[in-house]
Amino acid sequence: MSKSLLPHIASTFLDALLSSAFGEDMFRIYSCYNVTVPSSWRIEERVLEEIHVLYVKSGCLTYLINGTPHQLTAGSLLFLSDGTVHSAYRDLKEPLSILPVRFTLGSDEQKYAAKTEVPCHFSFRPRDTAKFSVLFETIHRYYTLTPSIRRNVLCHAAICQTLAEMSQELELMRQDTPIHPAIQHIKAYIDSHPAERLTVQDLAGLSGLTSKYCSKLFQQIYGLPIKTYQIKARIDYARYLLEHSRQSIKEVAFQLGYSDPFTFSKQYKSVMGVSPSKTGLRSGNSKFF
Repeated sequence: MSKSLLPHIASTFLDALLSSAFGEDMFRIYSCYNVTVPSSWRIEERVLEEIHVLYVKSGCLTYLINGTPHQLTAGSLLFLSDGTVHSAYRDLKEPLSILPVRFTLGSDEQKYAAKTEVPCHFSFRPRDTAKFSVLFETIHRYYTLTPSIRRNVLCHAAICQTLAEMSQELELMRQDTPIHPAIQHIKAYIDSHPAERLTVQDLAGLSGLTSKYCSKLFQQIYGLPIKTYQIKARIDYARYLLEHSRQSIKEVAFQLGYSDPFTFSKQYKSVMGVSPSKTGLRSGNSKFF
């Protein structure tokens, strides 16, 4: 029977799992998908030998664990250790898009270094759902690379970062750290207006806080300075435009307020790790000018 973990215990469990990964063993992905599932989707009762983590991009589904239903909505995260008996079904009212990952910890000679002593599970909805969406999409992007030692290392690193971020989020939940509503408002404004180039003073004015106090609170809560978060939001939006529109790099750069496409490309690469032209090629949009 799988044990349901409270946030502070789940955080400790993830930290221990990460500690096991600093040695000869690596996290190795068994399967990873970024998919919108059909209406017929369901999981009959099963027990996996791998760890199973899931991010819900949209829609709603329910996992049955130990006979207890766990409903997951958009932005929710699920963790199932190996040995957890579970089944699942979806809500048919809206499309369901998920990012499930199954992985093990072990060396080349040993599939799994140490089975979880007592199967366990937990689920939660993080405060910054966009961050975890990017983390899971990164895992999937690395998983689809051509098999190589580079791919293995990137997948291992992405799993480590995702588990560490989950642990951090659970620790903050344990501390019950309140989020100032004004800071939530600033983040929501940045997310919904990624092309705007407001100064920290302008954003602080929206919140009624001083710019110094506003900056301090924002970084404490979201782990990034406001300006850094603005750049990230802007580049995330740029990536969306490059992948889902026929706009050229030059057009996207000017739309987002860059003086020229070369300055935009430099900042894009520093955030995304690849040039915008590479993003355009992956999506079939190779227009530069």
